[in-house]
Amino acid sequence: MDRTALSKPVEPRQNRALKTRAALLEAVETLVAAEGHEAVTTTRIAMETGTAVGTIYRYFVDREALLLAAYEATVKRIVAQCASKLEALPADLAATDAAHILLSHYLEAAESIPAHTGLLAAMRSIRPIEADQQGNNQAGITGDLLVPFFARYAPGAQNLKPVQLRFLSVLTGTMVDLYLVTGDGADRARLREEIEAHVVLMVERAGRESDDGIRQARLDQQR
Repeated sequence: MDRTALSKPVEPRQNRALKTRAALLEAVETLVAAEGHEAVTTTRIAMETGTAVGTIYRYFVDREALLLAAYEATVKRIVAQCASKLEALPADLAATDAAHILLSHYLEAAESIPAHTGLLAAMRSIRPIEADQQGNNQAGITGDLLVPFFARYAPGAQNLKPVQLRFLSVLTGTMVDLYLVTGDGADRARLREEIEAHVVLMVERAGRESDDGIRQARLDQQR
């Protein structure tokens, strides 16, 4: 592992610093896509970008932080694409149909980024799955996809507690990750079927929560 910086990495705010950080992450993606995540070192990224190693340590505490940031950048792009897709879906679609379309788009978006699977493998070797249960790592998927999806297709599911939403996000995310890192075509097809079945179950259960919430609201109004 690379040495860590003596001070906490800075959060870039000026345009020049933002561009430097973005260039470092872009170099990581390019290298992972071409040679795999094992090829990534701060020295190699410094060489590829013409940046001093010390500059890298200004923004990332070590190699692992660099890889995680690159992974999270790809997820952010995937989520943004899916959020736009969700916004464009007809509001009168059945919830399960909308979920199926959104899942397909997520997988297609993930597979369209050459480095994503390699970065995903790096992330899973660095960050234990337990970390996902803390909520921070799933915040984008939960806030930008799950919450808007349920608000549109199962409005009563707003009664779902944060821990339930986090569980659904971690469960779906873990299954999708497994699919993406699986190389065998037949295994991938079976996993795809399993993911789709679990997503349908998730949506149907949320729909029942929605119906229960509506009935309870009506009862409360009658009292």
